[in-house]
Amino acid sequence: MKSQQLKEQSLLFLLSQNNFIVPEIQREYVWGNNPDVLNRFLDSVIDKIGESCDVCGNPNSSLKINVGFLYTYKPSYVNYNYERFLDENLIDGQQRFTTLFLLLFYTALKENRIEDFKDALRFEDYQQVAFDYKVRNLTHIFILDLISKVDSLDKLRQILEYKASWLLNDFNQDVTVLSMIQALKIIDKKFDSRKEKYFGFILNNIKFYHFKTEATNQGEELYITMNARGEALSKNEENKAALMFDDVNIFEYGKKWEEWQDFFWKNRNKSESNSNSDVGLNEFLRWIQVIEMTLNDNDFDTDEDEKIDDKSFTRDIITLIQGEKIYLNKTYFSIEKIEKYFQALEYLFNVYDHDKSFLAKYDSISDNLISREWLCPLNKVLSQIDCFKFIPVLHYVNRLLEEKREISNQNIFRLFRYLSNLTNDKTITKTINKQVINAIRLVDNLLKLDNDIAKVIYLQKGIISKTLLNPEEYFKFSIYLEGQNREIIESAFWMAEDNNILKGKISPLIQFSYFVNNPHEFVHSKSFDVFNSGAFDLNKFDQLFSNFQKLTAEDNEKLSDNIWGALLLTDYYQVKDYNEKHKIIVCDNSDDFHLVRDKKFLLKLIEVEKFNTCGDYFQSIFNVFISNYSTLDDLKNEDDLKSQLYAYYVVLKNLNNWHYGKGKNFGVYLYPSRFNSFFELNVRFQHYRQKWQGADYNYFDDNKKNINKFYSQLLKTN
Repeated sequence: MKSQQLKEQSLLFLLSQNNFIVPEIQREYVWGNNPDVLNRFLDSVIDKIGESCDVCGNPNSSLKINVGFLYTYKPSYVNYNYERFLDENLIDGQQRFTTLFLLLFYTALKENRIEDFKDALRFEDYQQVAFDYKVRNLTHIFILDLISKVDSLDKLRQILEYKASWLLNDFNQDVTVLSMIQALKIIDKKFDSRKEKYFGFILNNIKFYHFKTEATNQGEELYITMNARGEALSKNEENKAALMFDDVNIFEYGKKWEEWQDFFWKNRNKSESNSNSDVGLNEFLRWIQVIEMTLNDNDFDTDEDEKIDDKSFTRDIITLIQGEKIYLNKTYFSIEKIEKYFQALEYLFNVYDHDKSFLAKYDSISDNLISREWLCPLNKVLSQIDCFKFIPVLHYVNRLLEEKREISNQNIFRLFRYLSNLTNDKTITKTINKQVINAIRLVDNLLKLDNDIAKVIYLQKGIISKTLLNPEEYFKFSIYLEGQNREIIESAFWMAEDNNILKGKISPLIQFSYFVNNPHEFVHSKSFDVFNSGAFDLNKFDQLFSNFQKLTAEDNEKLSDNIWGALLLTDYYQVKDYNEKHKIIVCDNSDDFHLVRDKKFLLKLIEVEKFNTCGDYFQSIFNVFISNYSTLDDLKNEDDLKSQLYAYYVVLKNLNNWHYGKGKNFGVYLYPSRFNSFFELNVRFQHYRQKWQGADYNYFDDNKKNINKFYSQLLKTN
């Protein structure tokens, strides 16, 4: 391809030199069906033109308005020797160019300059026009009819009301024609009452950067891969113009930008018909600015949450991370800088994501830590949680590439694992935007030392957020660096972190592994001060976690119901008075993880070792319970409310009629004359979603026939 120096070119110049054709495979014109986009574009044009002369109506300003890039290529049939005006197929810019064509047509009608419009478009009596959809017959006919048959606003409005006699019924099947009519309606509504004269300004002062891809085959390939944009004054085009055109190597930079667009086009959301590369490219630029702004924020306090609002610069970073108001600042960009970040992005998605050979060192663990959906988020921007997981890793890889340092995919995975696991921490998620900044700064400080995330423990205290490097993470990193079998230990910890009950917090299991020989002395602590990382015993931890898994439900989402049933027989539950008619049976805390930290529960993990299966274990608990009764009458005379409730639990669980989803706390209704209970102590048990609060209850189904049948098979009847 020949090198070319790009210049800003007005509509008048472009139309005087070329026949612009929208190819058949280009998508439809759609801005007319998207009022928000079209209105933003028109408002932007009006705002940039500014004030006009009160007498003549012409704009006072002679400044240009650059609306971005126009990409074209010459069709294969073009003959340079014989053509005066050469056809150019539009690759990119159709939505803006069509909108300006309609706006120019409307202002020509309003200002009685329709002949000037025809001259500018080189309109030849229903034969040719300099901007056309001529390979789409219906759209082509509509454009020619529009120019030849409409010479006043009154006639235009007949079209807008679908009253013009020349409108073909077939036009109702043409998406572009209908969108053009809707666009003209919006333009009429916005410009009808304005006194300014815009025709001449639009023709001469609105300009594009026209990029010609001269080689036909390359142009067609580029056409297929590039998107047709749908945003007014597209943000990445504005950035493209701002970043590129102060430089000498304009053509080379243009090609780089095309490569980036092509990457995001290939990774667009293909399930949406209007998906394009803009979302991904704009988001990529946002990630860069978040990193660059963070590295330039010298006043940020890693552990100060309350005074963020007093620091405007930090507040700007957080606003950008939140993605609510996105203002990209040229200060943080250059073509060279974007190119380096792009190389890091390509590495993560084209190299790292396909090279997981290092995972052979680990047992079954979650490896889906990176998502291609991040390259085209459904909500236009990454969630703040995903920003926390990904942006620091992008910075990490960018710095390693920039400094030509060795890249270890295993270390990238370790960093991803660390950040992903932290998102299970409520302390992280409640201040997630600030923690994105903390994570970027942590990675930046790590890179000054080494590229292994575990080695952050060697960094000087005070420069790393205590939230990110909490005692548990610090202790795990210490074990990794001191142990001889790091991959094996990591694998064991990561599998435990993936457990849906533990939710990334494995400190109870790590700490209890030090007390398996004297469990009665164990008390869980948030601190690891009394533990020696060098004395960690992986075998004990593995056995402990294996036992823990036996006690979870099959879906690994919660502790087994059998655990909570068995706890009814322990002092984890207490019977308390509520009022003269009610008692309550309540536990200290109904959360599964809270129970994991409890010493009484952890003792049960050791007891499981005595049995081959978890079922055997819970059967043994029931066997001990039922051994207290010789006859059915003995059981009926039981007056301990917790034992009664456990007896109900076993039967109802056996009948699939026990649902802990209704709560793990219980009410007891003391109204013996109203009930016919299995037990002589005639009460009614109720399920409560919370501790007894006098509302929202469900009575147990304590059918005497079912209870009698179940226990009569186990006990003698007097």
